[in-house]
Amino acid sequence: MHKFLLLVTISGLGVSTPITKQKEDVRVVGGEDIDITAAPYQVSIVYAGTHLCGASIIANDLILTAAHCFKSSNPRDYSIRVGSSSNFKGGFLYPVGDLQLHPKFSMSNMDNDIALMWLSIPLKFSASVAPIRMVEQGEEIKDGDMTIITGWGNLREGGGYPLSLQMVSLPIVNPSLCKKAYDKIYVITPAMLCAGIPEGGKDSCQGDSGGPLVHNGRLAGVVSWGLGCARPRYPGVYTKISALRRWIDQNSYYLRQKHLRP
Repeated sequence: MHKFLLLVTISGLGVSTPITKQKEDVRVVGGEDIDITAAPYQVSIVYAGTHLCGASIIANDLILTAAHCFKSSNPRDYSIRVGSSSNFKGGFLYPVGDLQLHPKFSMSNMDNDIALMWLSIPLKFSASVAPIRMVEQGEEIKDGDMTIITGWGNLREGGGYPLSLQMVSLPIVNPSLCKKAYDKIYVITPAMLCAGIPEGGKDSCQGDSGGPLVHNGRLAGVVSWGLGCARPRYPGVYTKISALRRWIDQNSYYLRQKHLRP
């Protein structure tokens, strides 16, 4: 997929001249090949015939991803690939019937970076296509707890896409440490979760956006943003499911009610 670049303007704290920094979309660096059956909830969002972003199956008619992934508001511009270790062949392609982006999401701050996709044709579950449960509203994950990130993003910063689905394990980073790392670059909000290692070398990267961060078998985060990929001292930043679970549930219900068949 294309690398998303965002010029982040930092204001306040007495700074009168905007400071601009490059924010890059993220992918898996330092991971290993896995079969889709190890992460059957993993989805590839396809736009203009090409992998755009990752996503997660949360029900047979609902896909969860990042709001910043969408280049068009027309759901018919997208399809999803499920059940394949490859993001360009195999598995099954399904059309997207509707989109619901968080109304408070903005590229200017990346807060509330979450979106739902509704499928007009329900998925058929199997060993390679299955939903993942989510953490509950308000549930916290301990600092240092290990998480799993999967995706088809770059193998290194600046290029190199994998042929097969990748997986990497990373610990949760204390929010205070994450805020300190991104001080004067970006604001870490309560709806964000950070994961990474101080020395770098492992991270999500370009092409992984929208994909899953999993803790103890449950979806805890959505790949959102970061400064470069796998750089020392800069953890990856993820949308925090436990801060937005209520929104997910309410809008899942809304999408289903909207498309009730008579």
